[in-house]
Amino acid sequence: MIAVAELGDKTQLLTFGLATKYSARVVIAAVACASALLMALAVLFGGLLNRFVPIIYIQTIAGILFIAFGFWTLSSREEDEDVPSTVNRSPFWLVFTAFILAELGDKTQIATLALTAQYGSPLQVWVGATLAMIAVNTLGALAGKWTKDLIPARAVKLVGAAMFIIFGLWTLGELFVW
Repeated sequence: MIAVAELGDKTQLLTFGLATKYSARVVIAAVACASALLMALAVLFGGLLNRFVPIIYIQTIAGILFIAFGFWTLSSREEDEDVPSTVNRSPFWLVFTAFILAELGDKTQIATLALTAQYGSPLQVWVGATLAMIAVNTLGALAGKWTKDLIPARAVKLVGAAMFIIFGLWTLGELFVW
């Protein structure tokens, strides 16, 4: 159920976009860790986050960050990635944070919460939900890597930046649909 809910979801598209910029291995590792944490939160704490932090704030922050990441992608130069930086800009933590922000309160988290409530087996639900998230998002990351290898870097950069900006606008736009 979780894998089906995640197919074509915004976080799978996010994983795809991140894998066009960063190593698929790093993206998959960060998404796996973020998924394990998020599914654990869904299983353990259920609706507490949504009770104390209104989803409007989470969506607003996520939308703004994705738009900012899109513009940051446009402004970065390819040669910058070959120069050692004095500031540690770990792609792992960027992907981890972006994925968590995108997935908080998402349908897969809600489905995980519902499955736990229905079946009362938190460990089994957590393992199943986490593995489903990792499997589906690994497909997204591999598709992103494949795209990066076949398409010129400039085109990937423009499409990736556009995806993040559109994703940010989409996230912010959902605020007005509610």
